[in-house]
Amino acid sequence: MKTFTKTYLSSQAQQQSLAHHRWIARANPDVRIPRIVQVRPTETDFEHLEGRHGGPDDLVALANLLGHQHTAAHTRELHAARLDTPYTHDTITITGFADGRRERLHQLLASGTVPEPAMTPEAADDWLKRAATMPAAFYKDANPRNFLIVGADVAVIDFDSLTLAPFGYDLAKLVVSTTMTTGPLPEDTIRQAVDTYNHHPRRHGLPGCSWREFAAWCEFHHILTTPYLGTNGYRFSWHTTRPSWTTDVLRHLDKESAP
Repeated sequence: MKTFTKTYLSSQAQQQSLAHHRWIARANPDVRIPRIVQVRPTETDFEHLEGRHGGPDDLVALANLLGHQHTAAHTRELHAARLDTPYTHDTITITGFADGRRERLHQLLASGTVPEPAMTPEAADDWLKRAATMPAAFYKDANPRNFLIVGADVAVIDFDSLTLAPFGYDLAKLVVSTTMTTGPLPEDTIRQAVDTYNHHPRRHGLPGCSWREFAAWCEFHHILTTPYLGTNGYRFSWHTTRPSWTTDVLRHLDKESAP
């Protein structure tokens, strides 16, 4: 069998990735992921899947997969999870949404390196507080390179990152990272992707991701992904490609919240 070897910086990072792989397989048993073939110290051999990475034309299909994944994970496992508390099940602990994010958001915003942020540190804190009461889904770094289009199927790859997150947060990462890779996306495509994603949670009586929430999560990813601009294929900054309605929504909310 042809394999792909992933090398890790430490055995701890490897064990974490293996735990994430096991959890994804359990929470989403009908989603295709590469099988683990062999494990060695700091190296894992995965089943090699022939395919191509996702791109702009795949955005709606990938949004559909994410909506299914997040809804299935919530109904099977995460319905009792709180986003402000780590979730532990068997041998895995999935960190809470604010854990590490708040500090990093504040650090980057204070550095002055984020171009034209549409969010203040105070607004970021407010959104983290709002998220604490939202239904739990997960974040697995849904950039287009972490999907493989294999014939008519979509496979999910790379299991290094996994945290709790509100519905729509990983979809926002997909939209922002795709835009940063290939340039502006048609607004109709983004809207179709969000509507397609929301079809899954709303079928199960869950609120999904509102437009305001989606705009906020996109801004989170703009802040957090800016340090990688110019690397990993990121050629465009979100501040030059973001749809104008996302900042309009956030500004309108700020005005409503003002004393």
